[in-house]
Amino acid sequence: MAAAAVQPHVCQNCNASSETFAFFCRSCGAVMDADYGIATHFDVLGLEPRYALDLDGVDKAYKDLQKQLHPDRHAQAGERDKAAVEAHAARLNEAVATLRSPLRRAGYWMELHGVRILEDDQRMQDAEMMMEVMEVSEQIEDASTQVEIDELVRHNNEKIAGVEASVAELFSREDWAAARPLVEKLQMLTRLGERMNEWTPS
Repeated sequence: MAAAAVQPHVCQNCNASSETFAFFCRSCGAVMDADYGIATHFDVLGLEPRYALDLDGVDKAYKDLQKQLHPDRHAQAGERDKAAVEAHAARLNEAVATLRSPLRRAGYWMELHGVRILEDDQRMQDAEMMMEVMEVSEQIEDASTQVEIDELVRHNNEKIAGVEASVAELFSREDWAAARPLVEKLQMLTRLGERMNEWTPS
């Protein structure tokens, strides 16, 4: 998918304009207004738009921008710039939270392509997957040590990685019909992972 086009952003300090998204003016370095237009999460982080992402690259882009937006660096700025920096930080956090999560990223990627997922009439009727969810749920409930939970987490993460790779392949072919049930499977595995992370010994 080509990078989303945005309306020209005009710097209020030097009047320079840019067709691509940026938190700071590329000409004078001033804080740009919080006018994001149709900038995507990929635009916000300066990443190539694709589902299969290098999370180390995501984290690096995030940390670099986070440093630039740190309030201490703008302590002497005017109220307008401070408000813009605060809005930029919130927009940055939203972008990284979505792109770091395989599930949220999958839903967002389909949304960018105009494909809605997980409608009531599209929900997966996969008996095998439902049985697996029930079985793992029982294992979580029956666990008595962190070691048992850690092993469940390891297996669950392996399954998520496998599904994520399959989803990436289907997305590359824009096979949305085949991707939908896998995205729902990803949702179920993600929820199981959340339950594992919330586990405490009884």
